[in-house]
Parts: sequence; C-alpha cells; structure tokens
Amino acid sequence: MVIRLARAGTREVLHQDYIKFAKAKGLQESRIILVHVMKNILIPVVTVLGLEFGGLVAFSVVTETVFAWPGMGKLLIDSIGLLDRPIIVAYLMIIVFLFVFINLVVDILYSILDPRVRLQDVKS
Repeated sequence: MVIRLARAGTREVLHQDYIKFAKAKGLQESRIILVHVMKNILIPVVTVLGLEFGGLVAFSVVTETVFAWPGMGKLLIDSIGLLDRPIIVAYLMIIVFLFVFINLVVDILYSILDPRVRLQDVKS
C-alpha cells in the first residue's frame, strides 16, 4: 500500500510545472527526484506508515493468539482469562503511550518535511 501511494504520488508530481522547469534548467534527474519529488510525496507516505505501524501493534494480539507465540498479546489474552487487572491496565497503558509516541514522531516528521506546518510566533 505504501509503495502504491508513493508511486501514484510520484507520477502525479512528475507532471507538475516546477518539475518541467527544473528539467529545463538542466538539473540532474536524481536531484529532481530526491529534492523536489520526494519532498512532496513523503507527507502522505509518513501518514500511512504511522497508521500501518499502529495497526501492526494493535493486531499483534491476534497474531500471537492464533500462532501461540509468547508475547505481549498472548499475555493480555491470558490475563483477561484470569481477570488479572494490573497486567491488563499495564498493557493498555503501554499501548496508549506507544500510539501517542507514534503520533508524536509523525507530527515531528511533518514539521521537518513541510515548513508550512511549523509553529510560528504570533505577534500581537
């Protein structure tokens, strides 16, 4: 899914006027792709990667239960069966902090990739 998104974004950006202008200026193809194209396609890719990583963490419970792998997901299922509330709460807190951390990293990457997203001082 990420590769399809990157490919579609690249194909769309390559037909923009500023890319044609950069080619007309004589810039190398690698520089055009690395500087101009990547800057525009990385924002949706970062968004999808953040969502995919969150989904990976969320569905680890299912994977560990189905394949009987020892891990946090299996621990959660066993704790639910035994009504071990401290482990259930600890697991949920770890997952919440992980999702907050993923969102923080995605927001920081947004501000690095797109200067329009950066916070600005408001002068009164």
